[in-house]
Amino acid sequence: MTADALLPELTARAVRAAHRDADGCPCEAGVLAARPDATVVRHAGAVAKAHAPGTDPGPLALRVATAARLPGVLLPPLAPHPAPLHDRLVTLWPYGAPVDPDDPDAAPWEAAATLLARLHRSPVPPG
Repeated sequence: MTADALLPELTARAVRAAHRDADGCPCEAGVLAARPDATVVRHAGAVAKAHAPGTDPGPLALRVATAARLPGVLLPPLAPHPAPLHDRLVTLWPYGAPVDPDDPDAAPWEAAATLLARLHRSPVPPG
């Protein structure tokens, strides 16, 4: 599937996630990434990520469920399960400010260490 075919539907999902209670908005959507491993679209406060074709749905669902279960540690998803879109699985997330790849020292490393410690103290889910 080409990005040309994927982007309109991925954008529509981001719009619906950002404006669940509205009929429309003047916001513009933007492509954050268009790589073979993921296509990511942002609209207002929502991000839709189309994972690589062939992504194993089991481990992806487990990662999304873990994020939903640990909102004080991980960014919780906007939807509880990955959803199919053509040959991809799509997850919906709140938008967060990314770390500048050109300035990794500006990342909040101390806060990240605190979150990592919380993650390691969290109970492992059954199964």
